[in-house]
Amino acid sequence: MTSAEILTHTEPTNGGGNGAAARAVDWENPRVAAILSAAAKCFARKGFSATTLAEIGKELGLRKSIVHYYFASKNALIHEVQSFTQKRYLDKVKESLGSSEDGSKQRMVSALTSLWGSIQDNRTMVGLNIEVWAAARRDPELKKRAATLQHDARKLIGEGVADVLKIDPKDFAPMEPLSVLILAVLNGLVVAQELEGEESAKADEAFQTFLYLLRLGMKAMETQAQKS
Repeated sequence: MTSAEILTHTEPTNGGGNGAAARAVDWENPRVAAILSAAAKCFARKGFSATTLAEIGKELGLRKSIVHYYFASKNALIHEVQSFTQKRYLDKVKESLGSSEDGSKQRMVSALTSLWGSIQDNRTMVGLNIEVWAAARRDPELKKRAATLQHDARKLIGEGVADVLKIDPKDFAPMEPLSVLILAVLNGLVVAQELEGEESAKADEAFQTFLYLLRLGMKAMETQAQKS
């Protein structure tokens, strides 16, 4: 996907058959970006079904008709919010993996710690992701978009870790399952934290334990690679 396609693209028509025409959406338009951000907060807070376009407009002091002017239906807005937040999330992954300390293992730990912190700091994204995962079971378009996000995030994590360790991911067979594991742990911990609260979930302690086990695993894999 090119940068132009990311910033200006077309909403998919609603599979439910509401007859809404596809519309071009410009994420660089300040009002469009504001509506998408407000919608993400509302959806994360109340869920897709309980949130109305009027409530989203009220979040910004806008009439419902203004929201409807940019988005043909609530379904179209939901799908666009998913794409919009996906782009912002992947940007954050790149930023987190790009800012790390010297020393291969320490750089990897620093990069993953930065990524974990950025995920925890964005509670709207966490709530929205949980809503998307639940709704994706019934919405093929959301499921497709969520699957794309997972794939893209795993790829970025794999490339980021490979860059941190100064290795070619193609020459490191465990890289793909390692990126799957890292993303699965991050997703699982934020869900546990959202459901149980930090005190009960102990997500930070669990993450530090994961990093410790990851370092041990990486050391074992490096030793095995040196012997082969």
